[in-house]
Amino acid sequence: GENRPPQHFDGVPAAEDQPDDPRNAGKDRRIAGGGARGHRYYRHHRRGTDRLWKRAGHFGAVHPDSGGRTMRKVMEAAYAKVNLTLTVTGRRADGYHTIESLFQSVSLCDKLTLEQRERGFWLNETAGIPAEENIITRADRLLRREFPNLGGVAVTLEKNIPTQAGLGGGSTDAAAYLRGMDRLYGLGLGREGLRALAAELGADVPFCIDGGAAAAAGIGERLTPVESHLPLWLVITKPKAGCSTPAMYRRIDEMGESLRQRFTTQEAAKALEKGDLAGLCGSLYNVFEEVTALPELSEIRQELRQSGALAAMMTGSGSAVFGIFPEEDAAKAAAEKMAESRWAICCRGINGHG
Repeated sequence: GENRPPQHFDGVPAAEDQPDDPRNAGKDRRIAGGGARGHRYYRHHRRGTDRLWKRAGHFGAVHPDSGGRTMRKVMEAAYAKVNLTLTVTGRRADGYHTIESLFQSVSLCDKLTLEQRERGFWLNETAGIPAEENIITRADRLLRREFPNLGGVAVTLEKNIPTQAGLGGGSTDAAAYLRGMDRLYGLGLGREGLRALAAELGADVPFCIDGGAAAAAGIGERLTPVESHLPLWLVITKPKAGCSTPAMYRRIDEMGESLRQRFTTQEAAKALEKGDLAGLCGSLYNVFEEVTALPELSEIRQELRQSGALAAMMTGSGSAVFGIFPEEDAAKAAAEKMAESRWAICCRGINGHG
């Protein structure tokens, strides 16, 4: 999908788009924040204290619609994740399934640029996903519920993570948006506040706030950080077909107790902590491999193994498959070869967003 111009949602042109708009009066004395947090930032701003912005990584920029005024923007990397283990342990009354999983962030990422505007919300369309259907739009509505006086933002999303792949592309974009707005407007949410909001958006979103490696339980919101001492080099590839997560969970439900699962999350977490590559490869498990209807799955796994992968497995509900390689050079060579026939990329495991 080719990036398209940003879309504006609230139906009212922003003040900066209308030079004579009365909302522009006293513009420099107003801070688009919320409640006490907004007033706290206001005091910093009025004293000319720029240290807060510098620590948060802000930098000045001029928006094409800003009339030449200096504005603020932040950039956030939204890292993909793979599931090194994944079992389904039940289904709650609200329809959510409970899981056990070992999440691992990888260096493949989307990139978000958030730029302050006087008011409103803009987001470009990417990967064929209309902006109004993007989870980032839901994240913005959630934030504005908590901060009714929150200022405007223009969001540019550079999409690199494929959709319907089991790589958490939507979840990590939403998490990056929450982190970015927290920095951009000095909301003071902190990690706990960010994770609490993230949990309202989806099961994988709380993990994506910090990333790294973590054992997940519940619907994915109960996280136990894992300190990895294992350099992980992976090749991730994906067939053209995607997998619908709801459809995959329905197949799990249909199989019921006839589905025999392995529970290897703790074993895999210990392997990461010990730096035991062979132990990790022996602990890989994904229950969705047992219910997928993708004919290419076994072919892709075999191709990865023949290219030097120590182990290969589907991530999440699919359809992406990753292979774990013993070293960087082997992973890069395999990714280059596989990219001749399908989407493939070499990446590494990362320890978090810093």
